[in-house]
Amino acid sequence: MLNDRIMELVSGINQRNFKKKSDIRFTRKDAYTKYDKPHMKSLPGANYTLCDYKYFLHVPNNYHLEYDGHYYSVPYRYLKEPAVLKATISEVRICDKNNKLICRHARSYKTFPLYITEENHMPANHQYYKELNSKDGAYYRRWSSVYGEYMEILVDRILRSAKHEEQAYNSCNGILHSCKNISHTIVEEAAERCVKANACKYTYFKKVLNTVRNERYGKCQTGQMPVHENIRGRDFYK
Repeated sequence: MLNDRIMELVSGINQRNFKKKSDIRFTRKDAYTKYDKPHMKSLPGANYTLCDYKYFLHVPNNYHLEYDGHYYSVPYRYLKEPAVLKATISEVRICDKNNKLICRHARSYKTFPLYITEENHMPANHQYYKELNSKDGAYYRRWSSVYGEYMEILVDRILRSAKHEEQAYNSCNGILHSCKNISHTIVEEAAERCVKANACKYTYFKKVLNTVRNERYGKCQTGQMPVHENIRGRDFYK
């Protein structure tokens, strides 16, 4: 009842003549109908979305812009150019210095991957790094389990030793690639020595792996050529 009475009073006010007789608007309702309503635009079809802006003086060498702990790619040709990042709750847009849209990404809230990369943003020689960043810790743990228990422990310790797991992916990738075409028994023995020495690092593993290979295949550790009738040696040519 109260709302109905309020509507009656408001309607009366809107139809009441202005005090000045010279006022061409006559009443509030007349002013709205003749002057305001024809210039009114339709309300937006979507809800208002909060947008956060971040300006970059230039696109860095890795052509990724950081926002909220993630890195979003920009076409490589914009390297060293100014850029503006616009982030909403669901999307990240990147514009050039003239506010022209360059690219857009779905905003990521996942802990992996941190780098959100479009393949067509990359130069050809960077394809390897995209492949590397597409792997996670579980991938390297599965790969290491093929060789045996100690290799799996070695890779797991390397992953856990980094402040952020992604920082250890290069080491894991290097270790596992260095084991290709090598006996699983040799790889597992090298991993066991690293684990027992509490030296789970890429450089140490490479050194131990070469040592184990030399021991298994009987290669001379001194760097001298073995004695054989078919090996003449440098003295033969003096």
